[in-house]
Amino acid sequence: MTELTVGITPIANAANLYIAIDQGYFDDEGLVVTPSVIQTAATAIPSLLNDELQLALMTSVPVITAASKGLPVVVASGNDRYPVDGVGDTTALIAAPDSGVSSVEDLADKTVAVVGLKSAPELALRVVLEEAGVDPADVEIVEIAYPDMVSALQSDRVDAAFVVDPFLSEAEAAGLVPISQPFTEGLGGMTALTWVAGEQFANANPETITKFTTAIQRAAEYANENPEAVRAVLPTFTSLSPEAIENSVIPLYDSSLSEADVENYVELMEREGFIEAGYDPSDLLWKTDGD
Repeated sequence: MTELTVGITPIANAANLYIAIDQGYFDDEGLVVTPSVIQTAATAIPSLLNDELQLALMTSVPVITAASKGLPVVVASGNDRYPVDGVGDTTALIAAPDSGVSSVEDLADKTVAVVGLKSAPELALRVVLEEAGVDPADVEIVEIAYPDMVSALQSDRVDAAFVVDPFLSEAEAAGLVPISQPFTEGLGGMTALTWVAGEQFANANPETITKFTTAIQRAAEYANENPEAVRAVLPTFTSLSPEAIENSVIPLYDSSLSEADVENYVELMEREGFIEAGYDPSDLLWKTDGD
C-alpha cells in the first residue's frame, strides 16, 4: 500500500475525499490516504514542494499564480465546478440585514472579507463588482479566515464577507443575508477546486497520481448520486451543527479538467492583474506519457 498525505480545507467541496476513504476506493487502488487540514494555499504549496503533502485541494487561482512565478506544481485533476445557476452554489457574499448593504452596488467605499487576497473569491468578487459598475479600487478587500467571518460581520469589522458552505449555512442561521453569489455570477461553469501536486512527486510517481485521480473520480460520481453520503461525512472534518449540515448545499463534483479551463483562468487573472501577461500554462496540467 502507498501512503499519501493530502491537504484539504474543511469545506463541503472536500467531502468526496472522505467518501473515497469510506467507500474503499483508495483501498481498491492500493492507497492509504490521510487528510491534513490546510487553511490557505500559501501554506499548502510549500508543503507540496517539500513533500510534506503529496497532493492538496486548491482553487486554480493560487496554483496558476505559483506556476506563473516558476514554482514546480502540476494540476492532477479537477474536483468540482462553479454552478451556472444559484441553486447549486455553496457560497455567497453576505451582509448584516441592518448594514445598509443589500446589493453589490452598495459596496463602494465598503470593506469586504475574503478568505485570501489574490484568491478565487477575490477574483470572482472583482468580476461582479465591475459588472455592477463598482470600481474594485473603491472597495477595501481584506483577508479573514472562514471561521472568523460571521463574528467579523456581527462586530462591524467588515461590511460584507464572501463565505462558503458549511460556513454559509451557519451565517444564514445567524441572520446574515446573501446579497450576491459571485462564483455563479462571475465564474459560473469554470472549474472550482483542483487536486495539485508537486511536479517532482508527480513525475516520480505517475502510477500513484493515476490511482488517486481514479479513486477521486469514482467518489465524485458517488457523491453526486448520493448527497446524503456527503452530509454523512461532513461531521468527520467540520464542526457543523446537525441543522447546518441538513441545510447545506452540496457542490457539483466534477473531476474533469481541460486546457481550456486553465486558459480561461489565465486570461481573467491577467485582466485583473493577478499575474503578469504572457504566462503559458501548457505544462500546468499533469500528463502521463500516453497523453
